[in-house]
Amino acid sequence: MEIKFFDTNIWIGKLMNDKNGISITSNQLIKKMEELNIEKAIVYHISQRDVHPDFGNEVLINEISDKPKLYGILTILPFQTEEIKKNIFENLKEKKIVGFNFFPKKHNYILDKITFGNFLSQFQEKKFPVFFDILSGFSVDYKDLYSILKDFPKLICILCNLGIWNTNRFTWPLLEKFENVYLESSLLSLSEGAIEETVKKYGSDRIVFGSGFPERYFEASILQIIHSDISDNDKEKICYKNIERIISGIRYE
Repeated sequence: MEIKFFDTNIWIGKLMNDKNGISITSNQLIKKMEELNIEKAIVYHISQRDVHPDFGNEVLINEISDKPKLYGILTILPFQTEEIKKNIFENLKEKKIVGFNFFPKKHNYILDKITFGNFLSQFQEKKFPVFFDILSGFSVDYKDLYSILKDFPKLICILCNLGIWNTNRFTWPLLEKFENVYLESSLLSLSEGAIEETVKKYGSDRIVFGSGFPERYFEASILQIIHSDISDNDKEKICYKNIERIISGIRYE
């Protein structure tokens, strides 16, 4: 059975101050995706994190504008400082923006109801997913995430780069209590039986495919799903159906 893939965890651009020079252009990404039957991907530009979100958001939108396979995530700062242009949130559907991310530890602010209450309420109402990079050290830790979900229990959260050791101790309570929490697969699958156990307990509807490219290989993430001991129907949900369902539910108007 041939399965298509919709990747939810990719960045493009060049890492700042990286000795290995990890970088990927949107054209290089698409070429690699076509080689591996990855039909679509949700991406952000690394300058959104490492330079400045306002600059990086514009770069991202320009990079994906003429590339049907790519969708984007905008990066947010506190609106009180007026560093993010308000017009960036206009015509999001036409810009192919399907979610948002935050890097509070990198960008020096607190992600909570005080700072972002109105905005997170809008995300929740309009069903925009928010992508949290757990492992990077730039986004949020689990304690932050628990606090956010207490205040916004219907918020759609996609947890990326989970780590590989006993992450179910952190994530399973969230899956149990909050119906809109999803786990990205790339590191989840490195713990033996983690995908199978999560599917058995909470269903395949709660996992979305991701690779962590270009810092990790597409091929590893693909093989981990293909060879997992779950049904073909479960694999299809994880590989593309779940994220397509989430995106189709966004209320742009």
